[in-house]
Amino acid sequence: MTFEAGGWAADPDLLAEFLDEPNLARIATIDEAGESHVVPAWFWWDGESFYVGAQAGDHKVANVRRSGRAGIEIDSDVRRKRGIFARGRAWVIDGEDGQREYVRITAEQVRRYQPDRPPHETAERYARSGRPVVIVITPERLISWGR
Repeated sequence: MTFEAGGWAADPDLLAEFLDEPNLARIATIDEAGESHVVPAWFWWDGESFYVGAQAGDHKVANVRRSGRAGIEIDSDVRRKRGIFARGRAWVIDGEDGQREYVRITAEQVRRYQPDRPPHETAERYARSGRPVVIVITPERLISWGR
């Protein structure tokens, strides 16, 4: 890991195990008025960065383009009271590269969130809607709570 991690998430194996679970993420950005903007999203983690599929016209995308920063919160079932929050640099992959990356990460997400659907075909179908892009968040700091 190249970022500062606190709590149980400092163990890369525990963090990877947690991030493989089908937990929902919330992406936090700051809008042009300086107000927080938090929305739910699927995510994919490659061990260094979080990847979030989006549409080019989404507010979160505009906020990341403007600020170059974002946060991501992921928590498990409420009864387990376990989760992480990471914040750091963020950017958008768009154009043809963004569409390819969107399909790649969405196929991974479909495996986790919709295991009864064919991953690649489902990702391709989702990518045909709108102008898909990918937000990449590379944590500088990551905190965890629970066990």
